Amino acid sequence: MKTVTIEELLTWAFVHELPKGGGVDGLDNANSAWRMLEASSWGKITSFAELGAIVDQGRGDTENYWIEQGEPHDDAVAVGRAVAGLSRCDVAVPAGWNALADWPDSEGMAEAAVKKAVERYMVRTPQRRAAGIVSLVVGTAILGREPDFGAEPSKVRMIERGGRPAWFVMRRMKHEDGQTYDLEVDGYNGRTQRPVKGAYRKYEFSIDPTGDILGRLDYQIWVAALRRLEAEIATQMVGHRLVFSDRSMTPWLEADRPGVAIVERAADRPAKKTASAC
Repeated sequence: MKTVTIEELLTWAFVHELPKGGGVDGLDNANSAWRMLEASSWGKITSFAELGAIVDQGRGDTENYWIEQGEPHDDAVAVGRAVAGLSRCDVAVPAGWNALADWPDSEGMAEAAVKKAVERYMVRTPQRRAAGIVSLVVGTAILGREPDFGAEPSKVRMIERGGRPAWFVMRRMKHEDGQTYDLEVDGYNGRTQRPVKGAYRKYEFSIDPTGDILGRLDYQIWVAALRRLEAEIATQMVGHRLVFSDRSMTPWLEADRPGVAIVERAADRPAKKTASAC
């Protein structure tokens, strides 16, 4: 048996084995072992030779299907099946998750930016988030590198308007629907050239950290996915022995801290059987 890490196993599977059946198009071809697994068709196939008999003749790309590529290794098939299974999962972000915990104190600005970025991520549909997990695992395996988690601290600056520090004030306004709302408006009186009563100044990051936050979210999703795959396929290998990874969830911190989790979507969990009433 060959001893490998989960990253090495994924790269071997997606670069050398799972493109088989896809000809010159490799993984992108609908007839590749990976696309067949992804479409949940592999369970209907008893042999790779049988795969050649069910090629979709209507696609017009059957010339790219090379049976001479051979059958993908059983371990690669197990890896592909497990990765395809991630499409039934979702990302769970814990309360208080702070992707910028290594940044200097910004009086809540960093925490607010993280909360906003997470809300932006969670607006995506569960299906889109699940597809993102699969794409992240496959993409990093093909490229042979981890997601970038770099996030250089951004400088804090005062918000300006017209090249001068801006003023803001909260005003309570009544809408035509009868509801009362608090709105933030311009707090500078142009006539008196002075800020109005109760006006305040605000600050912002010189560079929007949203991209860095989402990058660290991707990194933790990737690590969580690798851990899930390790646990699932370790006992299924016939030609490889997995060395479990000690990769940190938070390499930007001195100590490893808990991060996001990959969980099975509620809609895809098997329904619990309950006793029926007589």
